[in-house]
Amino acid sequence: MKSAPTRISEPLLPWERIGFSVNEGPAVLQRHGRVFIAYSAAATDANYCMGLLWADAAADLLDPSVWHKSPAPVFASANGQYGPGHNSFTTTPDGQTDLLVYHARNYRDIVGDPLHDPNRHARVQPFRWRADGLPDFAQPLPDGPVPWGDA
Repeated sequence: MKSAPTRISEPLLPWERIGFSVNEGPAVLQRHGRVFIAYSAAATDANYCMGLLWADAAADLLDPSVWHKSPAPVFASANGQYGPGHNSFTTTPDGQTDLLVYHARNYRDIVGDPLHDPNRHARVQPFRWRADGLPDFAQPLPDGPVPWGDA
């Protein structure tokens, strides 16, 4: 079935508009009777971060009014990782641990246009679920040996 595109999010919050007004790179996750969409916001420097949309899985997902938006970033620069975003989701091979895959830089200051800085590297880390059924991505882990699982 075909339908017209439906806008469910636009960069209206102040943290989504730093440098550039951006909502991009959506990644879908379905759990606990909800559909989640993580997206990247702001300029691609240290301000780049992730926001989260969610709706009940039984709702009409083409109706913008069923979507909720995080009032603050759900994943942002911390621990020597700058501009985390453009993510996706997977699990460990046994399906027991949810994983967040994203890119970030390990330095804050960029010379020139951040879009032309090639040093955003892929990273992966586990995440948990809050009691209210929302994902808890915590903060980006620092570079070094992983504090979870076998490396």
